[in-house]
Amino acid sequence: MIDGLTEGVGVRRAHHFESVAQQRYAATLGIWAWLVTELLLFAALFLVALIIRVQHPEATIAAARHLKFWIGATNTVVLLVSSLTMSMAIAFSRMGWQAAMVRAMLATAALGMLFLVLKGYEYYADYEEHMMPFLAGRPYELAESPASRLFVNLYYVATLVHGLHLMTGIALLLGLTWMAAKDGFLSRHQNWIEIYGLYWHFIDLIWIMAFPILYVVNR
Repeated sequence: MIDGLTEGVGVRRAHHFESVAQQRYAATLGIWAWLVTELLLFAALFLVALIIRVQHPEATIAAARHLKFWIGATNTVVLLVSSLTMSMAIAFSRMGWQAAMVRAMLATAALGMLFLVLKGYEYYADYEEHMMPFLAGRPYELAESPASRLFVNLYYVATLVHGLHLMTGIALLLGLTWMAAKDGFLSRHQNWIEIYGLYWHFIDLIWIMAFPILYVVNR
């Protein structure tokens, strides 16, 4: 069990920490502090979307009809499953099952890539329908209603920022997986898996908030 290695000989501790336990606590506190600031960013975007929905319900509903509900729903399932595989990776790391942990991490990265592929297809469909802000000939309800345009523009900002977080997460996960496949990784850096897991679950949480606010409430 890796938990027994918390204060073990093979565990690396930075010189400015008194113990490995203190180092783990500081790392966990640091990632939570950063995630809260990121959550505030998305909360502001989602709050504006809800305000638009309350103040301009007809315009918002008209704009939301152009969103690809089935893609948003499918991507929600994809990220929920990716949270499961990431949780499995964390559990395997605690048990010292390195090979199983690496496979679960790769599955998580693959699911993240699937999300991006589906989102890219959705953006392509939006481009074909001239929904994007920089395209001329936008649908009538978007061209004539400032509230509809604002909602759609907000949708792109929120989903693009989320996609950027996801792409960053996949890149970090692949790099971490490469390191985690090496012998002795778990005895030294098991906490890296748990810290990263918080970031991945944050990405999933943001989409779980985005899907109902952008796709469901406005239909």
